[in-house]
Amino acid sequence: MSAGHPETRDRAAGFSLVELMISLSLVMMLTLALITSYLFIARGDQSLTNYAAMNVQARALLEALGSDLRSATDVTNFTSSTLSLVVPSTPGATGGQDVVWTYDSVAATLTRQAGSSSRVYARDIESLSLLYYNMLSAPTTSLVEVKQVQVNLHMVKLVASAMTS
Repeated sequence: MSAGHPETRDRAAGFSLVELMISLSLVMMLTLALITSYLFIARGDQSLTNYAAMNVQARALLEALGSDLRSATDVTNFTSSTLSLVVPSTPGATGGQDVVWTYDSVAATLTRQAGSSSRVYARDIESLSLLYYNMLSAPTTSLVEVKQVQVNLHMVKLVASAMTS
């Protein structure tokens, strides 16, 4: 025989329905917080990866375009989305090859065409404009006066409904 009340002895054997509901609610809120944090971190990581990829593309593009512009002997044509140059095929050569840089807004790419070879230097371009200046840093539309080229480039990647630009 037991000295205590019978309902006290039965109560010690398990949790009540209210206690179970409260503990399950707490566990569900903690799980929701963890999943939300994980998704936030994963999206941030993907954005950083996109920034790095776009940075690599932009650096390669600017390096190649800068090299062509520094070695160019003539500008044969230019628009806000196309630049045609004559670039020596070898250092010290008197002749040169035609090099055409073209921005395709439909494909969102910037391509360098040199002779029969073609290479895409940047993808996922939302907008690109080439601006031309004379030796006094004033805008120009004359082939003879072009001494500087300014590139305005905006790249965008969309991943998991998050836009990185």
